[in-house]
Amino acid sequence: MDLEIRFLGPWEITAGDRVVRLAGRRRIGVLARLALEAGRPVRAERIIEEVWADSTAATAAKQLHIVISKLRETLGGEDVIETVPGAYRLTLDRDRVDAHLFTRLAARARAAHAKGQSAAADALFGQALGLWRGPALTEVDAPWARIEADRLESERLTVLEEHADLRLAAGDHHALAADLAAHVTAHPLRERPAAQLMLALHRAARSSEALAVYQSTRRFLVRELGTEPSTELRRLHQAILVHDPVLDLGAPARQAAPAEPITPAELPAGTQAFTARAAEIERLRAALLSADAATITVIDGPGGVGKSALAVHVAHTLTGRFTDGVVYVNLHGATAGLAPLTPIEALRHLLRSLGLDGTAVPANPDEAAARYRSLTATGNLLVILDNARDARQVRPLIPGGAGCRVLITGRAPLAVLDNAHHLHLGALGEADAGALLTRVVGEERVRAEPEAAARIVRLCGGIPLALRIAGARLAARPGLALSDLAGRL
Repeated sequence: MDLEIRFLGPWEITAGDRVVRLAGRRRIGVLARLALEAGRPVRAERIIEEVWADSTAATAAKQLHIVISKLRETLGGEDVIETVPGAYRLTLDRDRVDAHLFTRLAARARAAHAKGQSAAADALFGQALGLWRGPALTEVDAPWARIEADRLESERLTVLEEHADLRLAAGDHHALAADLAAHVTAHPLRERPAAQLMLALHRAARSSEALAVYQSTRRFLVRELGTEPSTELRRLHQAILVHDPVLDLGAPARQAAPAEPITPAELPAGTQAFTARAAEIERLRAALLSADAATITVIDGPGGVGKSALAVHVAHTLTGRFTDGVVYVNLHGATAGLAPLTPIEALRHLLRSLGLDGTAVPANPDEAAARYRSLTATGNLLVILDNARDARQVRPLIPGGAGCRVLITGRAPLAVLDNAHHLHLGALGEADAGALLTRVVGEERVRAEPEAAARIVRLCGGIPLALRIAGARLAARPGLALSDLAGRL
């Protein structure tokens, strides 16, 4: 879907190259509420309460239904806004709404900064702030919209000030002083940007101006709040007065980290002969794309039934939905000749996949798990935990963010995991098993010996791995009759 909604500034909707015109206070209000919860259901009662406000119209529910119909018509289709029991959901990727994209870019910037990737963090902060074209939600004047607008503005100010800290550390004080001056004037009660401006001016050899910023800030705080500046701001003022060398910028350390955040793409190649499982594919896709609290999906079943192949196949269809990448770990829970991975071994792999230098991975399992949860707290990541042994092995590997999804395969159902969808995978039916054998061996050979092919299918018990092994033997020996192989099984 090419639809994009922007309200960090004047209201703007585009569908590809087309600008979508939206008129009507209630239509804009309903779409704004749905966009703020993009991908998640919003109760009809909540929409009516907020958008219709103090209206006593007994037909508000009917009016809402009409508004939804008009929005669907304007936005290009019935599937744009989905009706769910008692609610409506805007079926739009959250990155297609500028407010959500802003939040995600800011989170990625913080994560990059935490990894020491200053250049990448600087670029991401800049992209996030660049989405703002003016005050948010100006076309909606309802109380709920003002609350949301104030929340978004508070987030913008915080991100701007976090970016200023990064720029100060990078030695960008000359340009930063000019950028912060207007910010401090517009928000005279915020001490953090005042301190940043003072430090930037001092480092730019403009200490007298830095001291003037302090005096102006102090006067405003005393007049408006009846309070003196914080201890931190007073200490900075004193340090500038005495030209304390602790305020000087040291030489920026060289970064060994890459200039861009790492986006892992670790999926193994899919199985070319993958066959059937249409219902299971749809169930898994729905579970992984669901906005409910269940972030974990478990596929269980006997060995050779195709759990790993199904997981990888489904994951390949969803890679574009997870903007922070896909990580894959084979936990070797039932691999012959190999011991299952310990949680700390798996965590080392996951943390390195997320860009953490190997020397920075904590040796303590609890500390490593905590670091992993921190790095994934705001992420949009798909984690594949293949061939798991038990719940104890996988629990430390569950990411911390609500935007992350985990797909686990294993022989045990792992029923003790909280907030999980479960899918038991059984053997293929006779028709699907025959189709799999045909894809591996070739239609001509199967058509020449249909009874032998049917016998091979029965002897393999509908187990995909057994069918692939039998098919591979036939494919490797074009002269081997299917009846001969069936007699050997």
